[in-house]
Amino acid sequence: MKLINSLLLCLLIATSAFAQEDAAAKSNWTQGGNVGLNFTQVALSNWAGGGKSTIALAGSLNLFGNMKSEVSEWANSLDLGYGVTRLGDDDDFRKSDDKIIFISKYGYKATQTLSYSAILDVRSQFNYGYNYDKLDSNNRYQKISAFFAPGFITLGVGMNYQPTEYLGIMLSPISNRLIVVLDEDLSNEGAFGVDKGKKIKSELGSALNINFKKEIFTNVTAQSRLNIFSAFNRFTKAVVNWEALINMKVNDFLSANLAIDAIYDEKINIIRDNGTKGPATQFRNVLSLGLSYNFK
Repeated sequence: MKLINSLLLCLLIATSAFAQEDAAAKSNWTQGGNVGLNFTQVALSNWAGGGKSTIALAGSLNLFGNMKSEVSEWANSLDLGYGVTRLGDDDDFRKSDDKIIFISKYGYKATQTLSYSAILDVRSQFNYGYNYDKLDSNNRYQKISAFFAPGFITLGVGMNYQPTEYLGIMLSPISNRLIVVLDEDLSNEGAFGVDKGKKIKSELGSALNINFKKEIFTNVTAQSRLNIFSAFNRFTKAVVNWEALINMKVNDFLSANLAIDAIYDEKINIIRDNGTKGPATQFRNVLSLGLSYNFK
């Protein structure tokens, strides 16, 4: 397994070096991004209908750097997000969003629509996550996640099919997924499928990545990213990550967004809505209106 990891990593480094050489000659680089900030406040005083005052704050930063030449393409994206919410005057601020997603994909054309490709996909979070319904031995909320606990690093090589500018489908017959748990307490618990006391678990398998991004109406853009990974030793039990976003631009500084995230990983035991613990489909949707600015 270590040999395969090393070979995949060397291949990705080699393709990255080749991409940089290709970028130096007859290539076109585009860079840019988007920064957004959403704020919500509900203040209640002597309100007959009941309820609690609420404050919610969320920020996002999305960066991209893409290189395209006659024979190759190198796409890089970094998506960062963090949000907090406080319900009532006495409660603490609690995390409502927390993500780090970095994806780098390089392709060398085989035909007009097919490319030999390599991909690096890194996912984690910034801050601690807690189970607010349970206390630990120190009478604190139970810690259930942290920075790179979990972290997921997927390396893959294969073919990318690009029939149009807005749709890309990449199949990686050989991929390696690393589950990283750097937090000592969570590592000792064997959280997220790693062996107890270990920090990294390696899985060899195959991966499918589908990306879609298109302006479907004037100032309305829809994008979707689906990642499916199946380990060879349990091929029928896939890990699924799906992210969808509809961005509605009001003007240069205001936008409305509908974001949907869905995750399924049999190795991750969560506190289900019915109070039981075990694997389940994780689902999140966010409808927001706030400040947004695109830059290049």
